[in-house]
This record gives sequence, C-alpha cells and structure tokens, in this order.
Amino acid sequence: MDLDEFAEEASRSLLRQQNQRLKGDLKAAQSALDDALGRLAVLEGIDRLDPKPPKWPSPRKPGPKQAVIVAMLSDTHFDEIVRAEDVAGVNSYDRTIATRRLQAWTEGLILTAEAGPAFDLQGLIVLWGGDMMTGPIDVMHLQDAADTMFGTLLYWSEQLAAAFTLLADHFGKLHVPVVVGNHGRMEKQKRTHLKARSNLDWHLAHLVARLTADDPRITWSIDEASDAQFEVMGRQHLLTHGDQARGGSGIGGIWPPLMRLTARKQQRQAALGRAFDHLWLGHWHQATFGPQFTVNGSLVGYSAFSAECNFPVEPPQQVAAYVTRDGIVWRTTIVV
Repeated sequence: MDLDEFAEEASRSLLRQQNQRLKGDLKAAQSALDDALGRLAVLEGIDRLDPKPPKWPSPRKPGPKQAVIVAMLSDTHFDEIVRAEDVAGVNSYDRTIATRRLQAWTEGLILTAEAGPAFDLQGLIVLWGGDMMTGPIDVMHLQDAADTMFGTLLYWSEQLAAAFTLLADHFGKLHVPVVVGNHGRMEKQKRTHLKARSNLDWHLAHLVARLTADDPRITWSIDEASDAQFEVMGRQHLLTHGDQARGGSGIGGIWPPLMRLTARKQQRQAALGRAFDHLWLGHWHQATFGPQFTVNGSLVGYSAFSAECNFPVEPPQQVAAYVTRDGIVWRTTIVV
C-alpha cells in the first residue's frame, strides 16, 4: 500500500468513528427529547385539571362528658364523745366538732364539684350508709354522750336537713338511698325481721326526709332491707353497711372479708336478676378503693375503741366519686 492509499484508509476510519459517535449522541438526544416530551405532556395534563379540594371542617372540641357525683355519709356516730387523752391526742369528738365536720363535708363536696374533673354534672347521690348515731344498747359508746337519744334525733335531723338543702342548691338534684348500721339498733340481739324499723338510723332518715319533703329537688329511698340497690348513669350499684363481713384482723386486713362479701352479694343479686357493678360500704372506718367495692371512712375519726383494737389511724374523712356511663372514673376522700 502506497502512502496515498494509507492516508485515504486512515481518513475513512476516522470518519467511521465520528459517525458512530454522532449516532450515539443523536440517540441520547432523542431519548432526552422523548423524556422531556413525556414530562411536558404530564404538566400540560395537570394544567388542564380543574381541582376543587373539599373544605374540611375544623374538628369540634368535645364537650364534657356527663357524670353524677356519688358521696358517702356514714359512720358519723353523732353525739358520741372521743377524748383526746384516750387516743394520744390524735382526735377528739363531740357535738360541736361533729357539727363543724358535717359543715366541712358539705362544703368539701361543693368544692369537689368545682375543682374536680371536667364533667357535666347531672346531680348528686348521697349514700346514707348507717351508724349515724348510737342506740341504747351500745353503753360503751354512749358514756358521757352529748344528749339523750331523742335530743340527738332532733338536733341532727335539723343539721342534716340544712346540709342536704345546701347541696341541692348547688347540685340541683339530690337523691339519698338509705341503709342502717349496727350501732343504731334498739335491741342487743341482732334481728332480721323489722331490722330497719328497730334502728335509729332509719328513724333519723325519716325525720330528715320529712323536713325536706317540700323540696322536690331532694328524693329519698329509705330501704327496710340490709341493702339498697340504686342506678347511676345506667349502671347498677349496691349500698350496704358492711357489718355482714366477718374477719379483717389478719395480715390481709379488711380486703379478704370485703372480697368475700362482694362476691356473695354479686352471686345473690345475679340470681335475683339484679346484678350490680359496684358495692358501697361503711362500717370499717377505713377509706378503701377496691376494683368492685368502695369502703367509706368515718366522721367520728380515730376513737378509743379503734386504739384499743389497734386499728389503723385514719383522719375523719368521707369518700366521693365521679360516676359516668363507663362506670367510676375518679374517687377521692373529703377530709374533715
């Protein structure tokens, strides 16, 4: 191959290389153009849309749920005397102190409604749980009593009527289920027949009911049985004094007898077609919140009897709870 032929072959080879490179560049350019045209078509399609987004309303602020306050009033032991000297100075009790504590309980309930959880309160239920005063058979507790049995009935019916009227002024509606305790009975031997009618708690409740009879805001259910069943926000509850429970002196304290009593009452009421969700009790002078029961404290507070039996020291207090359609949602004590 001469020099001219070699130069011509080199030129053709260079041209073939350039041609291949240009073809690659053209293919890449065409691919980029196709991508651009595709994106343009999408953008033009979006531009032709006429979107009309829905107007979502702002979420409504939920209003307060409805609730009823259930408050216990039991174990007041009106007109009994507790000497500070008998209880190492931790408590004392007489008519003046009891009157002040009843007033403090009434005011505490009103403050509970004002400062408690945010619910639309539908009214108040006060559970009259028994042992409001002491009958003539309980000589030990009546030593140095402030008044006679009849004087006690007269004075405290007036004080309780004033308290319930004030509560009705604040809550609008007040209902009072009533059971009797064991200290108010008129006979030494416990009886089942006419049990309530032979108990001063029952008579005191009737006196207060008569004094408030002209007030339609206050209603009563004065039971003659040991238990009183009542409804709160569509749920069934049971009130009993609590003296039917036996035991409580062991290391488990009052829990084992109260759990047994609750189970037995649930079984009995279910068999009667009157099943209930929660049991309310007094008697034990120990505010206790169980899963299926609530035990009240006392208004009298720590006494010589409590000290002699080595019972736990507890301030004078009464329990209260918020009850909704879902059940009990909040419990507290009103220390007086």
